[in-house]
Amino acid sequence: MDKRYQVFISSTFVDLIDERREVMQALLEMDCMPAGMELFPAGNDDQWTLIKGVIEQSDYYLVVLGGRYGSVTEEGISYTEKEYDYAVELGIPVMGFVPADMDEIPVGKTDKNEAAAQKLDEFRAKVQKRMTKEWKNAEDLGSKVTRGLMHLIKNNPRPGWVRGDQAMTSETRIQIAELEAKIAKLEKQEIETGKSAASEIDSSFAHGQEEVEVTLVHKGYSSSYGRIEELGDLKYTWDEIMEVLGPFMIDEAPEPSLRRTFNSHMLSEIQADPEGWTDDMSNESAEISDKSWGSIIVQLRALRLITTGTKKRTVSDKAVYWKLTQAGDDYLVALRAVPSSVRAHD
Repeated sequence: MDKRYQVFISSTFVDLIDERREVMQALLEMDCMPAGMELFPAGNDDQWTLIKGVIEQSDYYLVVLGGRYGSVTEEGISYTEKEYDYAVELGIPVMGFVPADMDEIPVGKTDKNEAAAQKLDEFRAKVQKRMTKEWKNAEDLGSKVTRGLMHLIKNNPRPGWVRGDQAMTSETRIQIAELEAKIAKLEKQEIETGKSAASEIDSSFAHGQEEVEVTLVHKGYSSSYGRIEELGDLKYTWDEIMEVLGPFMIDEAPEPSLRRTFNSHMLSEIQADPEGWTDDMSNESAEISDKSWGSIIVQLRALRLITTGTKKRTVSDKAVYWKLTQAGDDYLVALRAVPSSVRAHD
């Protein structure tokens, strides 16, 4: 299986632009995926969270030291050293590359601050406690990275990355196919069991012409009173509720859509008979309370009129779907279907 490895490159930036370019080129020629500060600037907590995530996803970590310690964090250490410490903490195989001769580094690419120079010396000593190679110039660094990484990969195997179409063996595909067949069989059994269990309504619960009180909020704008929100109640029979919602659940319907349908029905009733409600309103809306809506759903389920949907959804679709049971479908037909006015003759 053809693997590719993600390799994190850590270093100061401005003084090592050419060197980083050579390192990235060397990695690309090895079919590796370089990752580093070219993807993000280091500077705040959010960026550090991103950096940590990229390090965690990397297979190997390379740190290149030059003549500068680099910008420091609130903890007083450079971002390069912070990245290095985090990679070591995670157990990611690391390799360091240090200048062969510090005196050969141009003055413009070295720290003028003695404190920073001291921290760089201490950091270099830390890095050299692990596997390191010395480099003389950008081209030399590129070749050292190639040989060093080959050694690192050979002695420290890592998961790497593979193409999706190459990730599964034939045995894995067979196992997945068998599992899919079992799932399909179980889903079919569940549907059939659900159909038989829901073939009749449970008349021990309130239904038909029995009434339920629904709490709602009526909102709108009145030219006399301005913005208004008034709390109130409406009474419905369970048959009325079923007549409103049932047709939308012949096929599966998302709960937010059903709730909007019921809100619209309540608003129509308020507008048709405004007695007890503020009139002279525009931009009106009616919203059923969470408690009342929950009671409706629970009651319809208890009556075995509805059940949860079973169709496959996209991962991003978090809505609950409802559909009529066989008993619910029969009940709705009896409520809504119009009988013929013409009688058959013998």
